[in-house]
Amino acid sequence: MKHRFAFYTRYLALTLLAGTISFEISGCNDTGSIDPGPQLVSLSVSGASLQPPFAGDTTSYTVDLPSNQQDITISATKSAANDVLSGAIIAPAGQVTGQATIQAPGPGSTKDVSLTVTSSDGRAKIYTVTLRAITLSGDNSLKTLTISPGTLAPAFSAGTQDYTVNVASTVTEVTVVTTKSDPNAVISGDVPNEGRATLKLDGPGTTKIVSLIVTAPNGTSRTYTITIKRARPSSDDALAGLTVTPGSLSPDFASDILSYRVTVPNNVESVTISATKSDPNAVLSTPGSIVAAAGTPVGQISLPLQERRTEVELIVTAQNGVNTQAYAITVIRSRR
Repeated sequence: MKHRFAFYTRYLALTLLAGTISFEISGCNDTGSIDPGPQLVSLSVSGASLQPPFAGDTTSYTVDLPSNQQDITISATKSAANDVLSGAIIAPAGQVTGQATIQAPGPGSTKDVSLTVTSSDGRAKIYTVTLRAITLSGDNSLKTLTISPGTLAPAFSAGTQDYTVNVASTVTEVTVVTTKSDPNAVISGDVPNEGRATLKLDGPGTTKIVSLIVTAPNGTSRTYTITIKRARPSSDDALAGLTVTPGSLSPDFASDILSYRVTVPNNVESVTISATKSDPNAVLSTPGSIVAAAGTPVGQISLPLQERRTEVELIVTAQNGVNTQAYAITVIRSRR
């Protein structure tokens, strides 16, 4: 009788142990039925980003807002329609999404916004969004400013807002290049935010005003102005230099002396006349022929000597096309 009882006890113990092991193995493999509980499937703040990015099992977030932000809208969506959303956002059972308009905190301060998701069995999860009103930079100044061709007057300084640039009458466009002191500021006006623009000028003798507006991240702005003065066409119709080879001018050259004589030996068959314009943009010519066009500073001609006395006239027409001046040269071949 004792032997039967002992055998039965051992059999019962082994049966219970096997059942326990089977239950544990079965329980470890059944992961699909885990209930995450009440939670959100989305959470957003208008015009701003959550940090870290939203995830249903992450319950704490931070949002940075401009210091001048007034109101914001927070939206939340539940994972289960029958859950209840309460706190800063209200969404009763049956309503999936809720939203609320929240007053932003004052400059430099923070505000915590909390909302709770509660399931029908009483479980709850609390989400917290910390709103931070960051102080935005008020730097609305330029770091550099250049113009080409031309030179700013006065020399650039971040605190100086008005400049003048004088350019030649032949300049038809200028390039303005600038950089911001605060990379987060915005440049507008005649120069785009990239800080570079090539601008067409009006005709000679005109003035063009270029405006650059720098707006700081906090919304304050400053305007820089460049007044570009394009020179009038020159009235300079003089020569700066005149030589004859072979030979010597009589009298010696002077820009206001218009008539010269040159004596050369009888066997000289031609002379070379070189003339330098006082204004390279003037035009140098002889009757019926251009010797040096605008932009070419020096002109040269070879003058054949067929008679004892040969005369030539050099005409300088100023850039303005109005003023002209003629220099006369008489070349005389000696009898000996």
